[in-house]
Amino acid sequence: MPDALATAVTNTNPNSCVNVQTDRLCKPWQVSPAGVAFTEAWEQFRAHLYDNDGAGGGGNTTIGFGHFVHTGPISGATSEALFLNGITVAQAHELMRHDLTDPQRIVNQRIHIPLYQYEYDALVDFVYNLRHHNQGLLNLVNTGHYDRVPAKFMEYTLAGGAHPSGLVKRRRAEANLFRDGNYDASH
Repeated sequence: MPDALATAVTNTNPNSCVNVQTDRLCKPWQVSPAGVAFTEAWEQFRAHLYDNDGAGGGGNTTIGFGHFVHTGPISGATSEALFLNGITVAQAHELMRHDLTDPQRIVNQRIHIPLYQYEYDALVDFVYNLRHHNQGLLNLVNTGHYDRVPAKFMEYTLAGGAHPSGLVKRRRAEANLFRDGNYDASH
């Protein structure tokens, strides 16, 4: 049974009106500073280009807090030119805020029920990390079965045919954030 947004007692008058309130937020949502910090903690700052992106072993060229530069290893591609001298932490924060725009749009478009800020932040981190194949989790959220969502996060731990411990820890942290509002991203 989905969480009740509210309960009310009305009279038998069919024209009566009931005002319902919830602590969950309605749209438009925006990721909180704590949500940004949560995602940045999982991505870890790197001032210079790198192409070993960890769990999936995808080897894409990246910089800052996981900012995607281009597919594949560092190659001298034109898209790398802007980052040849590296970036500062402040520049990496700005790139992250920009990179979270699309995941926020996706969550805002696909979720049709109210969320607490921490539930939204957990979903944004999830979509940021898993841009595709996230429909099952987002569909479950829309059923209103908030209590089932944390377990669903754990179904998304496969990368490169394995279940890397870092990815398992991230999904567990997202689940805890969604369930409890615990922004702990230690790993």
